[in-house]
Amino acid sequence: MQTVLIIDDNDGVRTALEVLFAIHDVRPLSTSSPDEGLALLASESVDLVIQDMNFTEDTTSGDEGVALFGRVRDGYPDMPVILLTAWSNLETAVELVKAGAADYLSKPWDDAKLLTTAGNLLQLAAARREKQALSDSRRKSRETLAEKYDLCGIVYESDAMHYVV
Repeated sequence: MQTVLIIDDNDGVRTALEVLFAIHDVRPLSTSSPDEGLALLASESVDLVIQDMNFTEDTTSGDEGVALFGRVRDGYPDMPVILLTAWSNLETAVELVKAGAADYLSKPWDDAKLLTTAGNLLQLAAARREKQALSDSRRKSRETLAEKYDLCGIVYESDAMHYVV
């Protein structure tokens, strides 16, 4: 089962997103603070992050969200991130999408749009994992063959060449 990590200081938002993803067979993890979110990201298998842009009461600048996004991007460069905010700032949205955010949505969000975006990102994450597993398997097979046989410098790409050599 795929997992989405929700990082938002609003209990109602977290609960709504938890229910939305749970009824669509996606395991939700949630927390109210950036530090707790980063700790969960380090300890759990997460496929997608949905994060708020403001965590301190009466803050609307989005600076906290920008900082959190940067920390996620630094530690997990391929992690898809959807940004949510009640205080849209077009300049910040453009900046973060250019920096790699998958989407920037305003609260209240459209469930169908969020689910479509999240579903596409989760499918992409699954495809990346599958590709990496296949690549790792091929590398391991080649290492095993190289240990067992003198391949005399043979270079090949096709898996079928394993049987020819």
